[in-house]
Amino acid sequence: MYSGVVPPCYPSVFYIMVGIRYINLNMLSSEEFSDAEEHMLFAITDGEANMDIGYGAQRIGRGSLAIVKPNQAVHIDPFKNSISFYVITFKEILIPNSNTSNHKRKSSIFPDTGLWNCVPFSKCIDLLADIERHSHEKDELMQFYNHVRFEELLSLVLQQSVSFAPAPDLRSAVKGSIDYLKDNFAEQVTVAKLAEEVNMFPWQYSQIFKELTGQIPLSFVNNLRINQAKHLLLKTEDRIHEIAHHVGFNNEFYFNRRFSKAVGVAPGQYRKQNRSTIRVVSLFMEDLLVTLGITPVVQWFHPAWGQQDYLGLMHVPTFNVLQESYESLSKYEPDLIIARGSDYEYRTNQYEQCKQFANTDIITQDGADWRLTLRTLAERLGRVDQAEKAIQQYEDKLTSARNLLIHSKKNQTYAFIRFKVDCIVIDQQYTKPFLSEDLGITLHPMAQKLTLEESRAGVSWEWLKSLDADYIFFVFDKWHEEEIGAERLQINHPYWQEIPAVRNCCAFEVDFMTWMNHGHLASSKKLDDVLKMLI
Repeated sequence: MYSGVVPPCYPSVFYIMVGIRYINLNMLSSEEFSDAEEHMLFAITDGEANMDIGYGAQRIGRGSLAIVKPNQAVHIDPFKNSISFYVITFKEILIPNSNTSNHKRKSSIFPDTGLWNCVPFSKCIDLLADIERHSHEKDELMQFYNHVRFEELLSLVLQQSVSFAPAPDLRSAVKGSIDYLKDNFAEQVTVAKLAEEVNMFPWQYSQIFKELTGQIPLSFVNNLRINQAKHLLLKTEDRIHEIAHHVGFNNEFYFNRRFSKAVGVAPGQYRKQNRSTIRVVSLFMEDLLVTLGITPVVQWFHPAWGQQDYLGLMHVPTFNVLQESYESLSKYEPDLIIARGSDYEYRTNQYEQCKQFANTDIITQDGADWRLTLRTLAERLGRVDQAEKAIQQYEDKLTSARNLLIHSKKNQTYAFIRFKVDCIVIDQQYTKPFLSEDLGITLHPMAQKLTLEESRAGVSWEWLKSLDADYIFFVFDKWHEEEIGAERLQINHPYWQEIPAVRNCCAFEVDFMTWMNHGHLASSKKLDDVLKMLI
């Protein structure tokens, strides 16, 4: 049984509104405000004045907020005509719990008194006007609703807990505006309104906004809305128009158009494709599908190399990539085909065949960058969180491996050999991104001098004999063998035992399918291999 202390699921302090007033002071009058028991919140709606809370006078104007604790006197001295403002008084109430004695008070969630920021200020004004308008309600339910408005106001202020406004520079003001939009993207906004809230010209606000985000404000907001809509499409049964309204689109037709343009499919189709029961075909990307928790309905198979045994998909039917037409994939009744673009498929019109019987999506990224491909695949399948978690787990594991190698194998080199029946290939295409770029092991200079074409064409035994790399990794390629195991006869050559790494027992055979593959699971298994062999 769990014996730890379970913290309460509620805060130790609540705030209850006592009253609200709307005040106008002209330039010939000043006023002092104080309260021995309540906090006060001031929100300036118009005009300018000096405000002194005991730290010296500070200039306030439209958009200023001030929080004042009990027993603090506030002196407001208007100038330039008059100043108008709301003032709310509210009490702090301690809620005791089993882990906090009744006499022990928690610290206030208002650590600072004085001026605060609130962007956009219009949201504050709307809430204050509603609170003041309903402050005389007698009905219990109406009073509860007004208390909720008050809590929403406090939440809005506390979210931006940046004391002593205004912002020190324009970029900081826009950053505050961006942070607000991330949490309030469903609100109806315009560039003019956003710019007004931070006292800028619209063109000036848009320019700084784009410098900070790479997007114009409304595109940024729409992207936030689309991302939330994708989440709701998968996690709820809400109707499309309800989701559109919830994320900030008043027009369902416009929502469908924006969603389709951003995601590539209509909202309803996205929901259908990305349910957990979706039937997916993604040849050559099965590693990434499994990483995302999706079992493909069919997997690629090569008559010479076999299938990707390391994925554990023995029960999944295979598709012969050399002999079968893509049209035959229709018998697996896929909901979605996600394919990797290549010259071969484009030349043979394979994708057009797929489009006749299933939704077909083409990914054009370089397969070597499995992180980028995984993120793209996750975006299409609504599994971004799973992708980011998998990438972070790999990065943590990679960091540990690099630290071990740096301390024990610094400045040592490697080469990767792919033995075929008729030649010896020095592989760089599949293994260099992992060994050199991820792990930081140096490719031997002799191998570095080879062009990709020279590597593929093969090297001689005389070349291999002079290779003095500290480590050699090798696989046996069955592509051109005439009889089983023929490619293994290569290492019977007398020069093999003369290679320094072989003599020093630093030549390691690894699994062909794992190492000739780009993917999260393949890379993780390669890390295990390297640590086992070298450490």
